[in-house]
Amino acid sequence: MALIDVTKSCLDSIRQISEHIEGAIVYLDAGCTESFQLMGAFPLFLDLGARAVCSSENMCALDVVADWNGSFESARKIVLMTSRLLSDAHRFILRCLSMHKGGYCCTIFTSISEVAHSAYPDSPLGPDAFHEYQSLLLQDYEELIENSDLKSGQLVDNNAKGNLTLEDEGRSRFTSNEDVPSLEASSAGKNLYGDSPRRGMVDLGQKPIVSVHHFPMILSPISPRVFVLPSEGSIAEACLSSEHEDSISAGLPSLSTGLPSDVDEVPPAATLTAHFLYHLAAKMDLKMEIFSLGDLSKTIGKILTDMSSLYDVGRRKRTVGLLLIDRTLDLLTPCCHGDSIVDRIFSALPRKERTSSSASIKCSQAQLKPGPSSLARASLEVQIPIGEVLTKEDFEIDDSGLSNSIEAFRCGWDSYNSASEMVDLISLSKKASNEKFFPAELLRGSLVSAETFKGTPYLEAILDRKTKDGAILVKKWLQETLRRENMTIDVKTRPGFASKLELKTMIKALTKSQSSFIRNRGIIQLASATLLALDESCSARWDAFISAEKILSVNAGDTSQSLAAQISDLINKSAFAGSDGKKSGKKELSQGLLSFQDALLLTITGYILAGENFPTSGSGGPFSWQEEHFLKEAILDAILENPSVARLKFLHGLTQELEANLNKTKSDVTKETSTDELNIDDFDDDQWGKWGDEDEDEENDNKEQEYDDMQLKLELRDRVDNLFKYLHKLSSLKSKKGPLGLESNLSSDPYTNKGLLYKLLTKILGKCDVPGLEYHSSTVGRLFKSGFGRFGLGQAKPSLADQNLILVFVVGGINGVEVQEAQEALSESGRPDIELVLGGTTFLTPDDMLDLLLGESSYI
Repeated sequence: MALIDVTKSCLDSIRQISEHIEGAIVYLDAGCTESFQLMGAFPLFLDLGARAVCSSENMCALDVVADWNGSFESARKIVLMTSRLLSDAHRFILRCLSMHKGGYCCTIFTSISEVAHSAYPDSPLGPDAFHEYQSLLLQDYEELIENSDLKSGQLVDNNAKGNLTLEDEGRSRFTSNEDVPSLEASSAGKNLYGDSPRRGMVDLGQKPIVSVHHFPMILSPISPRVFVLPSEGSIAEACLSSEHEDSISAGLPSLSTGLPSDVDEVPPAATLTAHFLYHLAAKMDLKMEIFSLGDLSKTIGKILTDMSSLYDVGRRKRTVGLLLIDRTLDLLTPCCHGDSIVDRIFSALPRKERTSSSASIKCSQAQLKPGPSSLARASLEVQIPIGEVLTKEDFEIDDSGLSNSIEAFRCGWDSYNSASEMVDLISLSKKASNEKFFPAELLRGSLVSAETFKGTPYLEAILDRKTKDGAILVKKWLQETLRRENMTIDVKTRPGFASKLELKTMIKALTKSQSSFIRNRGIIQLASATLLALDESCSARWDAFISAEKILSVNAGDTSQSLAAQISDLINKSAFAGSDGKKSGKKELSQGLLSFQDALLLTITGYILAGENFPTSGSGGPFSWQEEHFLKEAILDAILENPSVARLKFLHGLTQELEANLNKTKSDVTKETSTDELNIDDFDDDQWGKWGDEDEDEENDNKEQEYDDMQLKLELRDRVDNLFKYLHKLSSLKSKKGPLGLESNLSSDPYTNKGLLYKLLTKILGKCDVPGLEYHSSTVGRLFKSGFGRFGLGQAKPSLADQNLILVFVVGGINGVEVQEAQEALSESGRPDIELVLGGTTFLTPDDMLDLLLGESSYI
């Protein structure tokens, strides 16, 4: 039986729609772009005959002239693929139809199923969602064209026409209030039709032929057996919880109580996630046996069970055990900095910036109802600055003038953006040649899960590796690649160790030749990412976190006093480091020093550890009133010294006041210094009579300033009190998940304790009972239980350990350490026959967790 390969399944799904792709201009939104970039699907689109692959958010009229396959016929087909609800993608689809006027055949693929569109709370579409959208889209298109034609018939001067936008036309019937760009302008607002007086005329032409289809395989595979959802797709951006007593963040499930929820409304993300998993299993021809752990996971499991049918159960399919887990059952693992090379890479390297369109959709929806309507997840597309690894001398690839040609082309394109009509590419090329241009900013790579070394995917091989082992494996791949290319390097290598000098030397050797650079791009990109992640500027902060977390864990096994003192010490050190850096004029902290926001993340970690190790005291938290008082004072002083942290949600609205207070404190110190240096001889006799009035005015000003300072500190104390109430909620996770029985340690050393996923898989694969694990019966199972069961034909409850294929999906996100621990649990179980696939809402780093818990999406 073939092994499960999520990446291959996604690529096969693209091949199944080849008849639509052939000869078409393909538009992808940001979520699809991220997904197809990770799975390496862009070459496949061109192999299937796509004329061009373009961005939906950045489309322009020049897309129609792009032709990567050398066809001389004009394009008559458009394919739009979106990871969003049709209502969210509507303005891009409408813009595309209006830009490519005429009898085009437009095929729309969305990752959200038709039933999910109708079930989504904010969707205006009904049960027949796709057909309803087709008719609404054509109505909007006709209205847009008619109104634009009326405007284009009016006589206006060239300047007015250049600035013409359809402010009233083409407004979405759905949620977006943004304007559709004018037909005579591209997405950048450039006039593409010359200065003819009739350039605004619009030819209605033939009505486009529109069809809408469901394409479920839009996901982001990190490896063939690990995947997450696209960060800018509707499913990942949907809220996992609404604001109530047990919720902590819109991006995380509510705290599990094991009791019926008082909130009747199902979170939007639960509906979308359930439909995604159902259609994912159907596309891969799998039949699900559903298990869940956590309140939201149980809700998703029930939705999945209701979607099943006798037809689905009766078909001969391979069975997969689906295990749904709430992220909030274990917040400690993603908050900590574990020993994972992949986690270091995702945390250290820059990510692709989110498109402005996602932010605008979020803002427009946020105006319709209170609270966060969608989330801003961090992009999964890691930007690898390969140019930082190489130098100008290293990039002289075959002396081919590649960089000069690229720069000449870019300058010509940029000059078009800047209103210059005539561009002399020859002079630009000469200029680039004379200046010896080095395109470091162009050399940005990204991770692709399809890249392999002798059939072994790079990312899959290092996902379950620790930092040292992962670096050694990358070094081994580089050495074998150099031998294959018949290259030698003049550097001493040590077995069992991978130094930064060794990695950098081997990377430079492979980039000397342009053909070698292209041929070995996979290992070059991965090695460059590893090298930058191990750089001192990135690794020092990560190692400082590891050291601090070890100390907190050890103190958590001692007393609450020692743990509180350690947290307070970390806060004070971070506040001193931040204020000392500002006084010295340095914008960045020294290597190895943690900022105050880092100390807040460690405070969260400390409170979760305290909740697991100490009983709740009278103050409602794990620490005594006196211990918590010292912690509050430390945080209060740190905020006054670091007003930049006011971007955190619990300090919103205090930015100006905090900065003014810090500036006043500095000016007071300066005044005191200057006053001591004053000489009494500088004053004459006439000034003595004025001192009384000046003293009175100064006293009044001081009283007003003291009142303002008091008001600020009182307001700040209230905000800090709210922060600690929130920390109390996080520390109560153990009491919330009490019935699960998973809090018992599996190791005598408290720091070597594994995360929840490891403990859970160890128990399940060992066929131990897991309290709180719920099995969702299929349609046939419920029939046997309710009907045939009375005749002794009852169906035995299946066990997850009996399945040869297990799909674990963590609702809220996963990280690299959990992938590593899941593979470790599978190896220790002695069950080589089991295939394990791991998925999650997103890929989490500790910084992402800080943003979820204290950022905009927090319910603090």
